[in-house]
Amino acid sequence: MNERLYNEYGHRFINTFDRRYELIVYHEDYSDSANNKPPYIPSWAGAIHTPTNQPEAYRWIDRHSNDPVTSYKHDAVRFAHKVFAMWHGVINYSGWRTAYDGIIWMDADVVFKAMPDPTTLIEYCKHPDKHIALYDRPEHPETGFIWFDMHHTEINKWNSTYYNLGTHFVNVLRDYYLQDRIYQLKEQHDAYVIGHILRTQFGGKWRNLSTVERAIARHPQAVSGSAKWWDHCKGPRKKQGASPENRSNSS
Repeated sequence: MNERLYNEYGHRFINTFDRRYELIVYHEDYSDSANNKPPYIPSWAGAIHTPTNQPEAYRWIDRHSNDPVTSYKHDAVRFAHKVFAMWHGVINYSGWRTAYDGIIWMDADVVFKAMPDPTTLIEYCKHPDKHIALYDRPEHPETGFIWFDMHHTEINKWNSTYYNLGTHFVNVLRDYYLQDRIYQLKEQHDAYVIGHILRTQFGGKWRNLSTVERAIARHPQAVSGSAKWWDHCKGPRKKQGASPENRSNSS
């Protein structure tokens, strides 16, 4: 997030957030090195300055910042901030040293409505064999919400050590960017890249939370079981702060 995006729509995320949950906001403005927390992030929320924590990732962003862009589908830099923040969150807040049942990535254009208690949300997301959950679509997933299960281990078949599936996934995702492998794909925005990696390398290990195969306006979350809990106001929905596809908004 940054101050411009906070003023446009991020303030709704902050103002409606359910404080039974812990919030950490990743931001690109101000500076952690000067202990200069952005004034738009409240005292009860954590704040992490992504460029300070990932200088190599932002060197990649600088290197590609002047690449020609013809469509959001090829705007790698715009969506890379999210990818690098997601990597940092999963890597640093997972593992045996933490007490979290799961880590959830949410985009800043989410508006919270009536969040369930944490136990209910965990039950909604969790699956014994599928350790990542998100809303899928035929072309690629919708990535405004991603659940990473923190209470599981698997044996890494390459070196016989234990690893967490979420950390393995975000490491692969980050490498796709830093190694410029995203440019070998048809599209370079985060949803397409995430979908490609899940479908080609993590088959059977992630869960589709969508309740319909083809949601109206390509907005599966708005017609899912979580529609009464939050509203992902993506795209033009940011301006009004509501999704017309979400029927619970009118109830």
